[in-house]
Amino acid sequence: MLKYLFAVKYKDGTFYEQNKEDVSCTDTKRSCFFDVKQDEVEYFCLSNEQTGFIVNLLDGSFFVNDVKFFMHDTGEGLKDFRLIFYRQHEHDFNVGGGMKEIDHRIKYCMGWQTNDANGNNIKRIMEVT
Repeated sequence: MLKYLFAVKYKDGTFYEQNKEDVSCTDTKRSCFFDVKQDEVEYFCLSNEQTGFIVNLLDGSFFVNDVKFFMHDTGEGLKDFRLIFYRQHEHDFNVGGGMKEIDHRIKYCMGWQTNDANGNNIKRIMEVT
């Protein structure tokens, strides 16, 4: 079971929410992220009952429980932020016990990438455990 689920607010005001099974609405062999219209995202949110994490793709800001901050100099003139989201899995195995998995951790990575005025790729990623 996933610790955090994502939700998306699109630029037109509509929403998409990840289901608990993390199964795409359009292709049952894929995850819910397959359904996200990435070019249309305004906000991307990861949350559970206690905590919420948001990336705003209009200005590149981040939020943790409604506290807004930037991971870039806002004077740089960056725009056209593109969503980054992925999960990293770490598994621990008992090597002497038949390779039985003894622990599994998921790190959620969310943020954006864009290009500066010189064409350099800029990325900012927040890691959530």
